[in-house]
Amino acid sequence: MATKARKKDHNGGKEPLRVLIADDSPDSIDQMSSWIRERWPDAEIHRAQIPDEAVSKAAEEEIENIVLDLDFVVPRVSGVEIARRILEARTEDEDFKTRLLFRTVHAGDPSYLHQIGNLINDGKHKPEVWGFVDKGAMPKRLVQNAVEQVFIYELSFTDIFSQNLKNSPSKDLSDLEFTVLLYICLGVTNDGIAWLVSASRQSVERVLTGLYQKMKIPTRRDAPQGVSALLESRGRLYYESLTRGLINPHLIREQDAALRDRVKQDRPQPGRIYVDRDWLETKPEAPAQAVGENKAR
Repeated sequence: MATKARKKDHNGGKEPLRVLIADDSPDSIDQMSSWIRERWPDAEIHRAQIPDEAVSKAAEEEIENIVLDLDFVVPRVSGVEIARRILEARTEDEDFKTRLLFRTVHAGDPSYLHQIGNLINDGKHKPEVWGFVDKGAMPKRLVQNAVEQVFIYELSFTDIFSQNLKNSPSKDLSDLEFTVLLYICLGVTNDGIAWLVSASRQSVERVLTGLYQKMKIPTRRDAPQGVSALLESRGRLYYESLTRGLINPHLIREQDAALRDRVKQDRPQPGRIYVDRDWLETKPEAPAQAVGENKAR
């Protein structure tokens, strides 16, 4: 990546704060811009309302400080996915820093918390410093303090993230249970999950039984012998995961893409697990926006 000559301000030769605000709401961009410029009048603000624009501007303008909305409605892409694309494009330049501030009205959504957790723990692609603020609940002063802490002092601002993670509906699930739950929601078989997590089928069945118990899912084993059960356990588990907010479409699409990549890379033995070639080679498309869909602000 070529090094861009930085602008210098008139105060001590320091660089002005350069920030890219990526959000599909122009009002949210305007609000964040005004709050930043109120504290840093010389700040250089760049705007992006679609994911591809955010990725290209971050690269072309070599912007290190990025505010990312977590939920882009059209196309349906998460801010975590955009962050990963930006970080992947910068892997060849070790001196180029990326400071991320995630901002959302869905601060307690377990799926977003899980995605952010995966990103910041990724040994290959992760930001140097990051923060997490609640778009709907945090007053201007605290947002400005978060910007200062992450972009100026390069200290992660994680209090809100940690508190929401502590109160998340997924807090009672272990990492393994949550991983198995995601694979169940993707339709992976028990044998497939066993291969993916390097465990036996029996171990996966025990984890699944634990999930049924924790989430109070009725199982067919509870039905009298010879009597059909009304509900199918795995389907009910998926329904409960959706309605309780444990997963969202962003996380499912992200995990489906990751599953394809994993299978392409490792390729299970054909005699052990069958992999449908059409599924493996098909690139999933983001669903069209539902008619009348509106995002709460």
